[in-house]
Amino acid sequence: MDNLINYLSAHPMALIILAAVALLLIYFIFKGLLKLMLITGLVLIALCGYYYYKAPDEFPGNLREMAGRVGDHGEGMIEAGKNMIEKGKNLADKVGESVKKGKDTTAD
Repeated sequence: MDNLINYLSAHPMALIILAAVALLLIYFIFKGLLKLMLITGLVLIALCGYYYYKAPDEFPGNLREMAGRVGDHGEGMIEAGKNMIEKGKNLADKVGESVKKGKDTTAD
């Protein structure tokens, strides 16, 4: 790990390229997640329309039941996302410490 940090500190162009690739990767992941959310929303709207067309009198009860299920799964997804953010923060702190240690090593 120290060799990588030393290499990146000695070659800033490699660090810039690595950062650009990481940003592109993050961009495409979020772009894919946004598409997935939009498609899921459209499917939910279509299902609601189908249930309303099939049985308009029972629709409010079915909608409440479906909303409850989505809410339960959504809470789990939010908790998983929070855990991932915390892990990312910890990783960023470790990388920051490694970079600082690498700078101290190269300064000596």
